[in-house]
Amino acid sequence: MPTKVLKEDKATYIQALIDTREKEDITIFQNCMADLHAQHLQTDIDQYVKSTSVKMVDKMKLQQEMADKWSIKPSLAEKMADILVFVADKEGFTTEEIVSQFGYTATTTKRYLRQLTAFGYLESHGGNRNRSYTVKFR
Repeated sequence: MPTKVLKEDKATYIQALIDTREKEDITIFQNCMADLHAQHLQTDIDQYVKSTSVKMVDKMKLQQEMADKWSIKPSLAEKMADILVFVADKEGFTTEEIVSQFGYTATTTKRYLRQLTAFGYLESHGGNRNRSYTVKFR
């Protein structure tokens, strides 16, 4: 059965090859590969479950909250809510990712991110050249 052998699995894989050769028993290698395959499948399943359990962002509610609480135009609230929906499941992101995703200019994107940080939705890290952001509203 084809399976991936990750760097951290290398020692187990090599030992299975050695044991298979010494004992002339192919089931040792087959069992090793089946175990690795099952472990990798479980890891993939766990990652999928984690990714789908992230709280969904209610964009309309977020827009209304921003427009009401911060007295900004609905069109601006929509753009900033779009950004928050896009980054909701990310551990961190940069200005460049937002520019790439939405096509805003770097200056406009920085202004939106500064506003979202000031409103308490984001937290900024680093200086101007290597600034990144994380979501605070999860």
